[in-house]
Amino acid sequence: MARVATLLLLLLPPTVASPQRVKGAQHGHTCVCSLDFSAWDFPVQRFEETEKMIEKCQDSLGELQAQVNFTEFKVPEISGTLENIVERLHRFEHLNKKGLYNALNFRLLDYELQELEMRIKGAHQNEEVDPSKSRELTNELSSIREKVQGLQKFDKFNLLALKENLRTLRNRLESCRTLDSNHLGQCSRRLLSNISSPVVTQLSPFGKSYPFGSWGKETMEGKRATYWVQPLVNSNKYGNVLRTYASYTDFMFSKNQNDFTVTSSHSSTNAIQGPGSVLYDEAFYYNCYRTANLCKYDLKSKTILHATLPGAGFNDKFPYCYYSCYDSTDIDFAADEKGLWVIYATEENYGNMVVSKLNTSSLAVIQTWRTRLFKKSVTNTFMVCGVLYATRYVNTYREEVFYAFDTKTGHETNVLSLPFEKISGRIQNLHYNPRDQRLYLFNDAYMMAYELFF
Repeated sequence: MARVATLLLLLLPPTVASPQRVKGAQHGHTCVCSLDFSAWDFPVQRFEETEKMIEKCQDSLGELQAQVNFTEFKVPEISGTLENIVERLHRFEHLNKKGLYNALNFRLLDYELQELEMRIKGAHQNEEVDPSKSRELTNELSSIREKVQGLQKFDKFNLLALKENLRTLRNRLESCRTLDSNHLGQCSRRLLSNISSPVVTQLSPFGKSYPFGSWGKETMEGKRATYWVQPLVNSNKYGNVLRTYASYTDFMFSKNQNDFTVTSSHSSTNAIQGPGSVLYDEAFYYNCYRTANLCKYDLKSKTILHATLPGAGFNDKFPYCYYSCYDSTDIDFAADEKGLWVIYATEENYGNMVVSKLNTSSLAVIQTWRTRLFKKSVTNTFMVCGVLYATRYVNTYREEVFYAFDTKTGHETNVLSLPFEKISGRIQNLHYNPRDQRLYLFNDAYMMAYELFF
């Protein structure tokens, strides 16, 4: 029995809480039994894995300690900078409440003054304006420059009001360049004389999530009065879906719509770029994706025809701009009593507006007219009976038609002043419909229409 007790103690491994009991058989004076020594095997693999985990933990702890040390070093510096900013903001807060300070860029304002001064000098040298008018403008510009210099030193004037003064001065310079306005073509009869208040104001069926796009009604006389909406969904630049309504009632109640997938995606080669689109003779015309190509999507055959517009600027080279540029507005389609047009700018014409009449079947250019109106100096354009009209920004809720160019005679005028209302500052699409003589506007997700008077 003493031998059995000794054997039980020896069989107890250091990691096992109870002894291993082994059954044996006695043969004479000898006890014979089978023993399992696997409990004494050293776990080499587990030991190596644990050792690697310990090394990783040590590395992570080292990195964390370095971050903590860096943070402790940087926190006082950041706190000091923040206190300095807060102290400076307190100083400006009083000025802002009193209406004496606006955070505008002095350098940009000075650049605009220099540019306007050069334009006035150029207009005077080329005898485009009356000498007395140019001297008056120069004197006013000198006065504004003195105010800007004072602002840079004292910061005590309202810069927004000053910039509005500069905008008005620029408009007056454009209005001085007046040509004969009494030589319009027979179709136009006379210049546009007035624009009504909005007769239609409707939120886009795609909602405010898509503030850029275009809308309107079939412009071809004799065709079904189809209403259409085209949203730009990718970066407010590209799209591939056209929505139509068979009647005005359906359009107003956003029901019974028909969605056309113009191309497979908004980034395919035939996708829609920009808001300068129009529906004419049951075909949708637009600027092709990232090119100077013109695209025509036939609503009946659901096929696409495209052609290159020679020399046209694209991809924001010559967009509508004025004080704020509008993405992907280089190429703009229009339709009127005389047919289909495209409005754009070229390097050959020094960035000035170019108007081309198009063959609707082949998209070939039939005839081209070059104007002296810089495309980046306007917010949008439209065609009425062969006359190109241009608008400019007045304020956030007001736009103004100020320019007209007659393709029949080649004459132009800058003396128009025809204001109309809008929802916000950004105009995406503006075009005329000869069927109802209305002007259609897409303005930050709102669709608006106006009556025109001649």
